[in-house]
Amino acid sequence: MGGLRGEVRGRSKIGAYVSYVKQIERWGGTFNSHDPDGKKKKLCKSLMEQDPETGEWVLRYHFHT
Repeated sequence: MGGLRGEVRGRSKIGAYVSYVKQIERWGGTFNSHDPDGKKKKLCKSLMEQDPETGEWVLRYHFHT
C-alpha cells in the first residue's frame, strides 16, 4: 500500500494535534485518506506517545494513496 508515513511532535498533546491537522491541510487532495482521522481529536490524543528523551508528544500517521 502506498502513501506517506510520518510523525508530528508537540510540547503538548494539543500542539501535536494542531500540527497533524496542518499536515492534513497541507497535503490537501493529494491523498485519498489518512490514518488516524484528523476529525477525531480524542482518538488522535489517545494514540499519542510521549518521547522519554525530549518529553514531546508524538503522533504517527499514514496518508493513503
